[in-house]
Amino acid sequence: MSDRPGPGQKICIYPGCERPAAPAHPQGGPQPAFCDREEHNALTAHHERLRRAAESSPDDERST
Repeated sequence: MSDRPGPGQKICIYPGCERPAAPAHPQGGPQPAFCDREEHNALTAHHERLRRAAESSPDDERST
């Protein structure tokens, strides 16, 4: 599998990933939203989005 998506090919929804999404199962069903990397799944994507949000938000705590 190529690391570059072709025209009209679904892209992995893991934050920062640009690999093509895994193909649909040969017996039917929808195409997965994530690529074939085992660590790219809904839970790890959620954690990565939280990490990025915390990283980009200003620190509201003040020393007194």
